[in-house]
Amino acid sequence: MLTRTSHLQVTFRRPFRLAGMDAVAPAGIYKFDLEEERLDTLTVEAWRQTAVVLQIAAAGVTEHVTVDPQDLREALERDGDDTVDTGAVPDPQRRALLRLRRS
Repeated sequence: MLTRTSHLQVTFRRPFRLAGMDAVAPAGIYKFDLEEERLDTLTVEAWRQTAVVLQIAAAGVTEHVTVDPQDLREALERDGDDTVDTGAVPDPQRRALLRLRRS
């Protein structure tokens, strides 16, 4: 099965905590990987999210935490609507981010 990964940066203006995290993360810029698999359809190209992975770097160590997309959407809404840096994200990745934020 064909898979793809989109790399996104999200800026949180306030400290936050998502399910699966051991502690509250400080405000800052965080990297997320959106992993998707291609669906076998005859009429249109379609992808399904299989994982959203948060990268937390601290003290020279990067931790990868799989997070629930709904939990991330809610955290972004609590933090504010302008927290996502979409300026540097290519169009296909921008669409993936919009699916994450609004599905």
